[in-house]
Amino acid sequence: MASPRAKQFLRIAVSALLLFIVYRKVDIGALLETFAGANPLYLFLLFAILYLNTVISAWKWSMLLKADGIRLPLIKLVNSYLIGTFMNLFLPSNIGGDAYRVIDVGRKSKRTAHTFASVLVDRLSGFVALVTIAGVFGLIGYRILPAGNVLLLPVIAMAGLAVMIGFLLEQKTARRILAHRRFDKLEAVRSLGGKLLDSVAIYRRSPGLFRNILAISFLFQAHAVLFVLVLARALNLDIPVLSFFIFVPLISLLEALPISIYGLGLRDAGYAFFFGAVGVARADALSLAVAYVLTTLVYSLSGGVIFLWRSIRGNRPTGGA
Repeated sequence: MASPRAKQFLRIAVSALLLFIVYRKVDIGALLETFAGANPLYLFLLFAILYLNTVISAWKWSMLLKADGIRLPLIKLVNSYLIGTFMNLFLPSNIGGDAYRVIDVGRKSKRTAHTFASVLVDRLSGFVALVTIAGVFGLIGYRILPAGNVLLLPVIAMAGLAVMIGFLLEQKTARRILAHRRFDKLEAVRSLGGKLLDSVAIYRRSPGLFRNILAISFLFQAHAVLFVLVLARALNLDIPVLSFFIFVPLISLLEALPISIYGLGLRDAGYAFFFGAVGVARADALSLAVAYVLTTLVYSLSGGVIFLWRSIRGNRPTGGA
């Protein structure tokens, strides 16, 4: 089995290869021309959408934590989300950010296993909303999809989610596996799994909790599409609104694959492939991908600032005689 360092190197290599393939024949002058004509007045709206979505996500997470008896101020959860977003810059998919959230809030709540459950269900609800939107709007815009078989992506993803969610909710099979004698020497795994299932059982008994977190997840995904739409308008790209609801969720599913760093290469290829189907020039589509990375990079750096401040404050002398 490959070491974590080897896997990380492989993801960097994949990102570099994809970026080379996607950009090697692009007219850089045309790409820069698109950026030169950008309207800076949209910047405030773009960052407002990003930070609003962070607050929405933290609010959803707080609902899961509260249902399990863990109560933390919303601002602490927002900060944890922002730092997690910063961590995602260096790690595959969203794994790094989620791991940080579990460690950060688990340290505060002293209930790491239950915090892990909240992050897992939070992430699953977000993917359910993303896959549903991708599938529904993919069917609505089937005629303009560059290839009909791309709808297999949300279908396969939904099938995988259904199995995982059913496994967590039904629980009998999961608890039977944990009770197997093979786990006798893995008490930590058995304990973690049991507490995770206990938390999911609590969520299930909470009136309206799943309905509320799913509603918030759909709102989050709608804002994510809106962000790319506003970004296109900032670059003066005249692309039909419906195209964003058809393509952006599919691109988000594509870039979630843990084979590159921060979705680099995958995202760029997705923008060129999908938006090219509605007549968007390759340089314009890629300028949208580059603008997305640059904007979210600046947003993510705020998490880095919070992380640095926490580190400095944590190492500050407490005083003495």
